[in-house]
Amino acid sequence: MLSAAIDIGTNTFHLLIGEIEAGKIKVIYTKTIAVKLGEGGINKREIMPAAYQRGLKALAYFAEVLKKYNVTAIKATATAAVRDASNGLRFIQDVYEQSKIHIEIINGHEEALLIYGGTKAAGALANENCLVMDIGGGSVEFILCNEEQVFWKNSYRIGAARLLADFYHHDPLREQDIHNIHHLFLNTLKDLKQACQAYQPTKLIGTAGAFDSYREIFVARGFIKPVDEVWITLETPKLTDLINEIITSNHHQRSEIEGLIPLRVDMILMASIIVKYIIQELHLEKIIACQYALKEGLLTRQAQ
Repeated sequence: MLSAAIDIGTNTFHLLIGEIEAGKIKVIYTKTIAVKLGEGGINKREIMPAAYQRGLKALAYFAEVLKKYNVTAIKATATAAVRDASNGLRFIQDVYEQSKIHIEIINGHEEALLIYGGTKAAGALANENCLVMDIGGGSVEFILCNEEQVFWKNSYRIGAARLLADFYHHDPLREQDIHNIHHLFLNTLKDLKQACQAYQPTKLIGTAGAFDSYREIFVARGFIKPVDEVWITLETPKLTDLINEIITSNHHQRSEIEGLIPLRVDMILMASIIVKYIIQELHLEKIIACQYALKEGLLTRQAQ
């Protein structure tokens, strides 16, 4: 039976229609729309009028697709941008009235569990302990786990859109800007460092978003061949060089990077600062880019 998962994020809305066959996801239809729901209001705890309308329009489009495929088993979740917004509940009501899609607001810990489910469905986990990281626009989730269980998880309000709103005052960023961001991480991520000391992850798995961009840039530069696998290992020295290039670049230079879509030209800047900080602070040398994330976890859960 076909099921649908809708992930309503801060930057993008995702629709996935599929079914589970032999424990694996068979994708029937997938669509991502760059809604930028958090634009202009992410740190004001409000969905601004233009973003609000873009969100309604995107979900109306998804509703038409769901009718076309005759899907009735639908699970839609909203994360940071909606759960933090003063008009988030009104947005959910308007979506239901206009498109008959019921949206559930989930907290950061539930978001982390769904991301874990997506990573597990991808087959990216192993017996060894891993740190899964999902960089969204509003929040970043970290999950310490292996293929059998989650040991620890947390969600932090340090998403790329929030960091852009708070720290992107110079182009390119100045050393002081980056220092200020690192100071925020130092104060915010203390429990993450303690948990990693306890569970000793041997690799970092980055899901969707920025890691999809790194993968596409690697393909464009001929570092890897285009492949259908939902997860791949990124060569760490090349990734480090790319991240440093991004962090020191200005907007125009990033817009010229082949493989980087317009939506992520600035988001990738803040995401790269996060990734570099985590790799260095936690001494992680093996890096995996996984295309599966929350929506795949959501679809997998429906089949259980």
